[in-house]
Amino acid sequence: MTAHPRRPQLSTTGVEEQSLPGIGQRYELACAEGGPIVVVIHHSGRRDLYLMDGGGEDTEAAVTLSDSQARALGAILGGAYFKPAVVEEIEAVIGRLVIDWVTLHDDSPAHGHSIADMEIRRRTAMTVAAVLRDDTTIVAPEPTEVLRSGDRLVVLGRHEDVPGFVRHVVG
Repeated sequence: MTAHPRRPQLSTTGVEEQSLPGIGQRYELACAEGGPIVVVIHHSGRRDLYLMDGGGEDTEAAVTLSDSQARALGAILGGAYFKPAVVEEIEAVIGRLVIDWVTLHDDSPAHGHSIADMEIRRRTAMTVAAVLRDDTTIVAPEPTEVLRSGDRLVVLGRHEDVPGFVRHVVG
């Protein structure tokens, strides 16, 4: 009787993982263009990389790497050697930015008032990016949007401004 590898499991990162008994592990990742990349990590440490065609059936290219070569390639792909300027700019902005969410209650100061009435941006330096209400998402709500109990507000701003926002809007 032949042992069959378990079915590939799709993780939250979009990588399918499959155990290969007696061999090692198989990973498959969809590419932005073309077919998927398949990586087989052998128990010996050897890595086989396969670039598949658009249908995922035939191999277009194959490369075998030693453990140290694979780790060096991983570091390069992970940005350890070079970071594009656009990534640095985004990280600089995000590094000072907090994205948080709060839920309004019946006794919240903002319940029954519009974003403009509450002067949220002026008084708290935070921005309401979205309102999640029941099964509806209001992205970039208008200042005239009246807030209700049960609304989940997605807010953007600086970490140090969150406590003032919570006091002013949520209570």
